[in-house]
Amino acid sequence: MSKITAIVASPRKNGNCVAIVDKMAETAKAAGNEVEIFYLNQLDAKGCQACMGCKKAGKCVRKDGLTPVLESVANCDSVILATPDYFGQSTSQYRMFEDRMYGFVRGDFTCAIDPKKLAIVITSGSGAGATNIETMIKNVMANYFKFEPMGSIVFSEAQSGPAKDSAEVMAAAEELAKKL
Repeated sequence: MSKITAIVASPRKNGNCVAIVDKMAETAKAAGNEVEIFYLNQLDAKGCQACMGCKKAGKCVRKDGLTPVLESVANCDSVILATPDYFGQSTSQYRMFEDRMYGFVRGDFTCAIDPKKLAIVITSGSGAGATNIETMIKNVMANYFKFEPMGSIVFSEAQSGPAKDSAEVMAAAEELAKKL
C-alpha cells in the first residue's frame, strides 16, 4: 500500500481537474492505497514569504492552511498535481503551492524530502498552453525534488466536452493511477 497526495489547484469544486483526480483517487483506493486530496482554493494560505527559515528547518516554517498539504507531500509516496490552464499558465493557487515547496530545498539546493512518483493533470478550455504547463511542472518537480514523472493527462474540454463524460479520459485516469 502506498500513500498518495493529490493537490487540486482549480478554483472550481466540480470542474475537469476534480473529475479526473476523483477517478484517479477512486482507482488508487480500490487497489488498497491511501489517498489524501487537498483543494488549494479552500485553504487560508499565503505564498512564500522569503523568510529563509526553511533553510535551517528543512521545511517551510510558516503555519497556515498549506502546512498540512506540505506535510502530506513530505510523507507520501506519490503526488498528483492538477491545475487548469489559465492563459497558458498554471493557476495562482498552484503557483502558491509550488513556491512553498521551496521549503524542501536546502541551502545547497539538495532536496530535504525523499523522491516521489508524480502524476500531472492539466485541463483547459482551449488547450492553448496546457502542454507548456505540463513541461514546466515536470521540470520543476523532477529537477528540484527528484520526483519521477509517471505520466500526464492533458485535457481540453473544447475538444470533447467535460472530462467526466469522456470514457477515454476516465480510462487514462485509471491507468495513470495504477502507476502510483
